[in-house]
Amino acid sequence: MPLTKKIIELLSKKFNTNITILGDYEKSNNTSILDNDNGTILVVSNRDQFYFKDLHRNLWLSVLDPFHIDGKQYYPQLGDSYTLNHGVQYSFATKEAIVEMASNYFAKHAD
Repeated sequence: MPLTKKIIELLSKKFNTNITILGDYEKSNNTSILDNDNGTILVVSNRDQFYFKDLHRNLWLSVLDPFHIDGKQYYPQLGDSYTLNHGVQYSFATKEAIVEMASNYFAKHAD
């Protein structure tokens, strides 16, 4: 299924009351779906930057720009993973993989 269709399908489902959808993927620059109980979230910005954060605060990103963490500069590639001093892990994945993780998680909360 094409990525846009999968995102629209995910955001159009009816969810339990603990799930909040902010924005409209087709009309907004920023869209997110959030589990208010534990902070799990999928964020899509400008239709090309994706991130998914799980309940353990681990983060998967599609953004491949250099970034600074713990005083170091990193140049991530797809598949790279960085663990911060406090244990949170940043991983870099494709947009499709991030949407798939989010779809699998939020499907458990469909009404």
